[in-house]
Amino acid sequence: MLNLKHLASHAYRQYELVTCINMLEPWERKLINGFFLIMLSLVIFSSFMYLPDYMQTLLQFVTPPTWHSAPENSAYVAHKMARS
Repeated sequence: MLNLKHLASHAYRQYELVTCINMLEPWERKLINGFFLIMLSLVIFSSFMYLPDYMQTLLQFVTPPTWHSAPENSAYVAHKMARS
């Protein structure tokens, strides 16, 4: 438990140093941290809600049409085998 607490405090100190938040007043620090948390939560929420549909649409445009549906693919193969 102590190691996890130490790791979290170290990560927060690194975040403060990288973003230069340690030079701000406490109310400014809370305002900017709140803004970052809201933006991060919106990105995570939109990734879970909208990204799967966008990826599915993208894969439909990128992959060949025979990969999209297995029954059509197997029927096509059966038809080709019957012809030969």
